[in-house]
Amino acid sequence: MSRIKKILSLALAGVAVAVVLLAALHAYYFLPPESVELLLPSSAGGGDKIAIIEINGEIKESSLEQVQKLLDRAETEDEIKAVVLRINSGGGGAVASWKMHNAVKRLKSKSKSKAEAEAKAKAKAKAKAKAKTEKPVVAFISDFGASGAYLVAVAADKIIATPVSTVGSIGVLMVFPFDVPANASEKAKNLSSLSTGEFKDIFSDYRLNEREREYLNERLQSLLKVFLECVAEGRGMSVEEVSKVAHGGWFTGAEGVELGLVDETGDLQDAVEEAAELANLSLEDTKVVTLGVVGSRVKERDYKGKGEF
Repeated sequence: MSRIKKILSLALAGVAVAVVLLAALHAYYFLPPESVELLLPSSAGGGDKIAIIEINGEIKESSLEQVQKLLDRAETEDEIKAVVLRINSGGGGAVASWKMHNAVKRLKSKSKSKAEAEAKAKAKAKAKAKAKTEKPVVAFISDFGASGAYLVAVAADKIIATPVSTVGSIGVLMVFPFDVPANASEKAKNLSSLSTGEFKDIFSDYRLNEREREYLNERLQSLLKVFLECVAEGRGMSVEEVSKVAHGGWFTGAEGVELGLVDETGDLQDAVEEAAELANLSLEDTKVVTLGVVGSRVKERDYKGKGEF
């Protein structure tokens, strides 16, 4: 009888585990964009950790809020020593992209300030103190890291992409209402575009008159200036150097290395190893955890240059 009870207990435990796994798989693959946020509990084991934050799909205010929460948590939890951003996005809104870029920068600057304060307060070797407290960020571009998503990536300490990843698309796109011929499609009747590069509006067929174009182009150039300056700062390049590749076109990860837009080609494991090296960690003694997943993994290739950045 006791043996039967034991078997039943094990069977029930197996069913419970199966239910949890099915729920996790459902959330992982089928929930709509911005609904997936897999957070580890604060008490999820001790020891040094490298946290992976996934950023998928269009960058907008809702995804920004989720990424900000994850970055804040990575900054405050002492066990997290480095962060890897796994990026698969074609960009999004200019404001949301810039804010996300700035949030990544702030994670690094906060950690560095903390390191310097500890070094002074404890009068220990500065290099050792900084190694224990700084939280380097490595961006890994898995598929797309274009436009506003590339803006986010350049805030990291290092950028790694596969040789065939899509990177760049540095430029600004504006889509707005405009009058077009009566025989145009209903969708086309309400759309036109303006861009900072000959390739940036590659999906548009309609144009403005010269006076309107000149006025709006001034607005676009102001936004482009911010984009170029952020890339130049993040990549250690001059604005002039960045301008040469800021025609709105895309590059492969391999081409990105040659142009200085990417540090090296590799996969997620390479990005994790780079993060460990920057944080002076041994991977043998370090846990690699997924801190959160933002956006949908289902529509990873659904990119048609929709965003402003």
